[in-house]
Amino acid sequence: MWEDYFITFRASLNLAMGHGLVFQPGERVHSFTSPLGTLLPALFALGGGDDVAVHALWGFRLVSAAALGGAIWLATRALLQDGLAPLAVGIACGAWALDPKTLDFSINGMESALLIFFAILTWRGFIDGARLRWCALGFAGLQWTRPDGCVFFGAIAAAWLLSGIREGQAVWRSRLWFVIRAIALGTAAYLPWVLWAWGYYGSPVPHTVMAKLSHYGPSELGPALLLYPWRLLFGHVALHGVFRPAYFFFGDWPSALTWIARLLATSAALTWVLPSLRPSARVASIAFFLGGFYVEYIPRSPWYYPGWLALGFIALAGLLNVALQARLPSVRLASLIQRSARVTAGSLLLLQVCLLVAVAWQMRAQQAIIEDGHRRKIGLWLRAHAAAGDRVYLEPLGYIGFFSGLKMLDYPGLSSPEVVAARRAGHLTHAQIITTLQPEWIVLRPDQVDSIRTEAPPLLSTNYRIAQIFDTRATVDAVTLLPGRGYLDFDAVYYVFTRVPALAPKA
Repeated sequence: MWEDYFITFRASLNLAMGHGLVFQPGERVHSFTSPLGTLLPALFALGGGDDVAVHALWGFRLVSAAALGGAIWLATRALLQDGLAPLAVGIACGAWALDPKTLDFSINGMESALLIFFAILTWRGFIDGARLRWCALGFAGLQWTRPDGCVFFGAIAAAWLLSGIREGQAVWRSRLWFVIRAIALGTAAYLPWVLWAWGYYGSPVPHTVMAKLSHYGPSELGPALLLYPWRLLFGHVALHGVFRPAYFFFGDWPSALTWIARLLATSAALTWVLPSLRPSARVASIAFFLGGFYVEYIPRSPWYYPGWLALGFIALAGLLNVALQARLPSVRLASLIQRSARVTAGSLLLLQVCLLVAVAWQMRAQQAIIEDGHRRKIGLWLRAHAAAGDRVYLEPLGYIGFFSGLKMLDYPGLSSPEVVAARRAGHLTHAQIITTLQPEWIVLRPDQVDSIRTEAPPLLSTNYRIAQIFDTRATVDAVTLLPGRGYLDFDAVYYVFTRVPALAPKA
């Protein structure tokens, strides 16, 4: 059960209980990103109950399983109809179905499976005779799933347009007009949510979007995007991480995976240059390449990758098909390429199986030790020790926020306009925000404690005192075999501080 699921589900549960689609009752803050990812769990939460979060998640999992299965089925049929070899389709779609990142974010409360389904529906609509209803439904579904869903639609539509340039100007204009009509119909289907959210929250833009910023500075973004094609081949770009395990950046994964993922991403992004590539795979490859610009812009977080990963696997199916059907003057060379393709395909599938087992083991430990045995307990401890009107400043908003039920001042401000306002006023560090807002409670990781003590030494010694230390490092260390151990280590220790009573504001 993903940390961010509980951010979304707190609003879902409030809606199901009649308190409105809000994180904090009485505060109309658009604290979630996905309308469908919030409304569906709210539907499954009707009636409440002690295990309502688990029951609602299982309902959402069933929907996600159907969506992911439907996406893979649509892609498989389209690729076979386009003449790709069954082995190429089976290996690529099998590796896609076994991808640990795709499966994880499809069952842990993320809206990834819905996004994948509507992205593949859009792709299928374009490559299968330009079906207006499918493309319009794809656009609307992408927007109902995420506000940046239009980026996926735009990348796929642009890829379809670019792949048709050779057919002449008249055909290109006809295709452009088709795209405009699909967007218009899709927008009409999405417009009710925009109007409702605008009236209810005062803005159609989710507060989560307003709270997040690009990891690039204003002067860095332009060069980063401009140099993306060059760095794709000879440097480093975010797209290289799309095929890696979800939390590879915490370490404790074999270094060979870095180069394998880089090779897969680069191959998928540039497969469209092959003249013998089938049209369906060419559109997916161009869209994957264009998506690299967007992936370079947004924060490098793994939950943004599964939709692009789906297009990447389709592109790899086309590449594998080219190799399996290699026709060269040299029969020996063609046979060598075909045998190499079969070995590579089998290795890719085996790699995905091994990664799936490793990540499943990692996430099993994460759920038991960190989520249920640690962050959930911190939330329950705060519920028992804090007053009803107390505010808590922290970064991990999900479990602690949901199980405490308290007012959260989270960083970067997904549910908190106060934090966003403080950041816009120039208070950018944890120490500055805490000094400005003076929350009653603070929950910090050790590195955050160190940074605050370096910047503002009296803050955590005079203004606040340690109320409790939650340390589960011994439990993590006791697990002998643990792939991606660094991910658990990151959240193994939390310090809970409470404000010194003398600083309480006077009446």
